[in-house]
Amino acid sequence: MANIIVSGAGSSEVNGTYAVIGEEEGKPLYANNANSDIHIGWDGDYWIIADISTYFNYYFSNEDVATPDLCTTWEVAGGDPPVPTVTKEVTGIPKHFLYYARMRGN
Repeated sequence: MANIIVSGAGSSEVNGTYAVIGEEEGKPLYANNANSDIHIGWDGDYWIIADISTYFNYYFSNEDVATPDLCTTWEVAGGDPPVPTVTKEVTGIPKHFLYYARMRGN
């Protein structure tokens, strides 16, 4: 499963890359690579970005989708505005690199 990237959040501690660490309520559970206490998880009714050590909820989305990158709207819970952008990490070699490599004869 792809990592999740959180960026642009007013509460900068939630920004970063999140990796899957398990499952919660039938959906993937993610932890921040820089601070493993900050998770993105599904609680049965909404996706939440929260610090599990302090039970502090930063942002949430009521959208019942398979992964948090599919949410189109996030709202502030206790975090600072603006809400984050949540996307799936893109991996692999970008097509333009392959094009230039072929042009050079590689």
